[in-house]
Amino acid sequence: MQDRKRLSKSTFACTLSIGLMSLSLPASANSLKLDIEPGLWQHSFSIKTASGELERAMQQLEQQLASMPAAQRQMMESMMASQGMSFDLKGSSIQVCLTQQEIDRGQLPQQDGCEQQISQTGDNSYSFSFSCDTKPPTSGEGDMTFSSRKAYSGSASFTTEVNGKAEQMTMQQSGKWLKADCG
Repeated sequence: MQDRKRLSKSTFACTLSIGLMSLSLPASANSLKLDIEPGLWQHSFSIKTASGELERAMQQLEQQLASMPAAQRQMMESMMASQGMSFDLKGSSIQVCLTQQEIDRGQLPQQDGCEQQISQTGDNSYSFSFSCDTKPPTSGEGDMTFSSRKAYSGSASFTTEVNGKAEQMTMQQSGKWLKADCG
């Protein structure tokens, strides 16, 4: 059971990190300016692994979170909210508040320990690569296209570790602006 808890915590961190990386990619390139709406954004993603191990671990984590006492679950949600994030118990989306000042300064949320490169491939399209010296270490590449100031979609493939073994993963992602007030 302890191994499953360790796997679940690692899985949660990995999934959250990948979601945040997809949001933060444009911040690393000072010459790129994105024309996006400030406010509360929801970033949705689905991750598939070659082994299916991550999907099983996420299902276990969801069950553990759902069975937590309300006070413990609320403490976890409050901790994340203090950092401007919320995590859907389904494990498929995060919400992040972005101010205009942060967008103008290129200070979008970024995972500590990650280096990112991005290049513009079209008017509203970008390709990116990243490498994170995190636990577990993760690296990959992908693309994003903004359909408007309030929406994007993209995909990525990356390698990370699950139970000490390299795991190839793919991610489909989308983001949408929810409202101006992050309240």
